[in-house]
Amino acid sequence: MWRMAGVGLISMAMVTLSGCGGGLPSQSSSANSGSLSNPTIVTITPASASVYEGATLQFAAKVTGQSNQAVTWSLGQGGVGAIDGTGLYTAPIGTSGGPVYVVAASQVVPTAKGSASVMILAPSVTITPASVTVAPGGTQTFAASVAGLADAHVIWSVQEAAGGSVNNVGFYNAPQAAGFYHAVATSAADTTISASATITVTTSTGRFTPTDSMQQGRSIHTGTLLADGKVLVAGGATRWDPLCIGGMAAAEIYDPAAGSFRLTGNMTAARYAHTATLLPSGEVLITGGYGSGFDCEDLGESAQSSAELYNPSTGSFAAIGTMAQVRAGHTATLLQNGKVLVVGGGSEGGSPYSTGVTSATAELYDPVTHQFAFTGSMATPRAWHSATLLPNGDVLIVGGIDAVTSQSATTAATAEIYDTAAGVFTVTGSMANGRRGHTATLLTDGRVLIAGGNDLATAELYDYKTGSFSPTGVIGIQRSGHTATLLPSGMVLIAGGSDSTAELYDPSTGLFGPTGGMEIGRSRHSAVLLQDGKVLVTGGGTRPPLASAELYQP
Repeated sequence: MWRMAGVGLISMAMVTLSGCGGGLPSQSSSANSGSLSNPTIVTITPASASVYEGATLQFAAKVTGQSNQAVTWSLGQGGVGAIDGTGLYTAPIGTSGGPVYVVAASQVVPTAKGSASVMILAPSVTITPASVTVAPGGTQTFAASVAGLADAHVIWSVQEAAGGSVNNVGFYNAPQAAGFYHAVATSAADTTISASATITVTTSTGRFTPTDSMQQGRSIHTGTLLADGKVLVAGGATRWDPLCIGGMAAAEIYDPAAGSFRLTGNMTAARYAHTATLLPSGEVLITGGYGSGFDCEDLGESAQSSAELYNPSTGSFAAIGTMAQVRAGHTATLLQNGKVLVVGGGSEGGSPYSTGVTSATAELYDPVTHQFAFTGSMATPRAWHSATLLPNGDVLIVGGIDAVTSQSATTAATAEIYDTAAGVFTVTGSMANGRRGHTATLLTDGRVLIAGGNDLATAELYDYKTGSFSPTGVIGIQRSGHTATLLPSGMVLIAGGSDSTAELYDPSTGLFGPTGGMEIGRSRHSAVLLQDGKVLVTGGGTRPPLASAELYQP
């Protein structure tokens, strides 16, 4: 992706190099110059690099198989910037992204060429720490660094009018009112370039603390509490190229006693946007999801119909019967009779909330026969919806993307009830807002809290006794792709959704209030309530996905 901006002339810029050449066109090519045993090969150093807008980067070429080392330098098709006859590349101002390919061709054998990739970086401001939690009236010192500009000075400010104050060296004083605020550092040389730090002001004693990182970064994955108190983290998305994301087959186990992750057996297929359901047997049912991304272009690979079981006693996955159709971004709900209701989903992925064609169909998985069979269909096709088992044994289906085709995608405010006894769906009351990327949490009194989605700061309660939704407290910040976890206290922990903030919903008052923030902003992560009452938060993000994990202590 390219960034176009009116950035002023840069007299000095920092250059960063990387030795990674993965995902590039051929770094060198050879041509026969008269002897099959002595081909001409051109190699460029560095093979890949990053350079700030307006900066220069020197490349060197080596010609193997020829005594004449002369090369002709050029840029690949569509490349921006300029390269001279010595291999000195100059990045354009106001354009960032890439990659740009630098090409060197042997002057003796012009068909022998080598290539290197360049990513152009926009000037940036970084604030440390990026997120903090302080008490009302508390203080915090921030530091800012400027990359890609000669002038390293910044101008400090607070985004919110009543969000406290910050002086010219980054010393922040919090207000007395609890809430979420932002300290902003703006480049003095270019006021279009800035960064912000998220500040949570709260009296809550709940806090996030880092725990061991996962073996692999992942997002849009699953986290499942096993019967022995450990957590199975399976699959998830990783970035395959600048255009799309793809799934992984790797899985790992988090041991709360040791506070660490270890790899377990791989799934039989790479997956993200799949489901993981703990069965009464202690096994975990994995269904659907988008594939590896190996062949993805723009929209990505098709969803899958395959399913598998994880056996905790052997630490291995085994394929079982397939679903009747492909699904990803669907839901899977364990019913009171031990069967699993699989609902909706999309056909094609490549980025968060991709759908392709969505489905209105549903299936039941029978753990005795390991077979899937169609059950009633919804009134509306959906993907990225929510499904909640109600106290009466029925299932509430809410929101999602209700596209019949990807060109007609809309976000649904509608809801339906699956009657487990009759095997049919019936329409129930609608929400005030269409939502996807929201959360649905069964409260201890039987109501369902629907929070956020579509970057909304609103929330609603569903009462299955009346079949209706009603508004409840306002969330402190707009959220989508966040998590919601019912705590032993009956309160609900809402965490992340593109940023590091978290808050608690109190059903007794119907209000949301800030609690300690996470160490890092997360979206499309997982959150699992552990047996000791702590909450394990893992991964999230897509560029690249995060491997870090945190524990929330209420």
